[in-house]
Amino acid sequence: MQYQSLFCFKGLDNGVRFAVISASVYFTLLLGFVLFGQSAVLLVLGCLLAPVLGLSAYRRIRDVARPNWYAGLVLIPLFLFSITLVYATSLTLSVIIFIIAVLLSLFFAKLSPVGKVKSYHQGYVGPAVIPASRVNLRRVEPSLGSHGGVSDGDVYSAEETRASEGVIEEENNQWQTSSRQGFANSMALRQWRNWAKHNQKLLLSVAAGLVVLVLIGGLLEALPSDDEPTSELAQGASEQVSASIREEAKIPDGFSVLLENDVLIISWLGEEGAEGEIWSLASAQGDSSCANLSFNDGSNYRPMLVKYMPDTSIEARFSPLDTQGIISDIAMRGSIKLCGYDFSLKGSQSALSKNAAFIPYL
Repeated sequence: MQYQSLFCFKGLDNGVRFAVISASVYFTLLLGFVLFGQSAVLLVLGCLLAPVLGLSAYRRIRDVARPNWYAGLVLIPLFLFSITLVYATSLTLSVIIFIIAVLLSLFFAKLSPVGKVKSYHQGYVGPAVIPASRVNLRRVEPSLGSHGGVSDGDVYSAEETRASEGVIEEENNQWQTSSRQGFANSMALRQWRNWAKHNQKLLLSVAAGLVVLVLIGGLLEALPSDDEPTSELAQGASEQVSASIREEAKIPDGFSVLLENDVLIISWLGEEGAEGEIWSLASAQGDSSCANLSFNDGSNYRPMLVKYMPDTSIEARFSPLDTQGIISDIAMRGSIKLCGYDFSLKGSQSALSKNAAFIPYL
């Protein structure tokens, strides 16, 4: 393949050449993904590959005589594929865009050329083709005839010899000139130079856009590391929310038994008081009447903490080690006493059985 023809504006590409160029572009992009991972480098690589694919599509569109703007269609999946390789968390989206790109490339490759039959050189027709053959004229040496003379049919005259040599030299000069012109035209040096002169603002905008893409890519790559503590905090908050879910059984005598992750809580409405701690086992300070939960059979359990709640209720929290025993006693005993309040346990077993969370403890 003549690589200078990849940047030619004037030539034509057949379907096979366009398909090969398209496949090479996406293969290069995937290779960059393997080497660099989800990096902003892929955005720059995609921008560098875009002219190769876009110009090939432009030559292909000219070959099939379709509107030139069709060539821009192949660039849309290329840029989207580059972006999804960098930023997409799921590979599914990248695969879908890749399939769309393959189907679009096959559609362009299958289009039939319009016009007279063209002689493609490696799938390309245009000024970048370098002549591979020269006109070779073989000089025939004179030979002696049977009579000691020279054969008239096999001998070149001096003028003919010089003329043939002149033809060869002229062919060489023409080939060298056409080679230089073909290279200059295939590289489109004049077109690129003139275009750049008249579109300096556009070039600066493209360069600035590439810089912005790289900066945004670097910033987005740095964000996940910053989000990890946030996600951990969110996970901890969700765990706390799930931990605060309570299972409740309302006892007929006006108090409730609650379960909060194996922690037993007894709650009832007491006299109005200031929100805060009433009794604490850790400090052994507070209202001593709250130091024991007493059943009518004489069994006792020490609450870990007793306090007034914002809704004027009183809550007594117990150790998870006592949960099994307290629930069993509430179901089986006749009454309890705590903080100077006496409660009847009549109907407590039925109330506990209505909530499936308490059944394993009965």
